[in-house]
Amino acid sequence: MYLINYLSLQLAQTLFVAASRYRVAQDLVGARDGINVVFTVPASEHYVHNLPFFSVAVYLNGMRLALLDDYIVQESGGPGTGYNTVVLNEAPFADDHLFADYVTP
Repeated sequence: MYLINYLSLQLAQTLFVAASRYRVAQDLVGARDGINVVFTVPASEHYVHNLPFFSVAVYLNGMRLALLDDYIVQESGGPGTGYNTVVLNEAPFADDHLFADYVTP
């Protein structure tokens, strides 16, 4: 309790994220056809992209992909609209499992 008094509000929110803001193993929305590389989070949600604390964690067939090496993040509505898009380096096929863990703002 006393620790929060000495932290900035932003740092306190980063360290103590409410469990209701976590999304785990959410399927990403987009065509899995071996060609499409652009996917979004479901239900018009956005995710926090606040390095080094939080960003979206993307998994392909159960293996975690590396940010910048395997995918990048984007704001589909332009700067300042909120991150909701993942662009993969390689397109998944129809039988691949693509999902993500993230924190909503």
